[in-house]
Amino acid sequence: MIQLQIDSESDLYNPYDPSRKRIDEGVYQYLKSYFTPLEASRQTHDTLQIITNSAIDTEKFQSALQDAVDGDIAELDRQIAMNHRRFLWETIVGVLLSAIGVVLAIVLDKVLLAIISFLGSTCLGDAVKIEVSANHDLKGQKELIRPLKSIRLEVIRRYA
Repeated sequence: MIQLQIDSESDLYNPYDPSRKRIDEGVYQYLKSYFTPLEASRQTHDTLQIITNSAIDTEKFQSALQDAVDGDIAELDRQIAMNHRRFLWETIVGVLLSAIGVVLAIVLDKVLLAIISFLGSTCLGDAVKIEVSANHDLKGQKELIRPLKSIRLEVIRRYA
């Protein structure tokens, strides 16, 4: 369970958004802090208790929270797609440079072969790092924040 203490419902939303439909960045970062790899391994957070003096429109807040998570997931998907394009480009360049290196080894100087082979190997190494490391980490981040979309809300009213 996650607890969030606020004075009024307006604390949940970005003060610069006149529609009051965007979640406040501080609130969102606080909630996301419970969905890190270390925190997720400790316990499951399936309930958010909002402790406040005032009434809260839980459906509106749930919608704002889902929109924020959807935005983060869309950004992570965009980064994964961009990394995938880089992976393909690096792979193509690496294979081409390696092939050119082999052909030139037969025809030309060994120094030129070494340089071209090195560049080809570097491109292939970068491609593997992108696919194995960067995209893997981004997909892990997506899976960590996904439960935040369906978190159950409870409002606890405290009376002064």
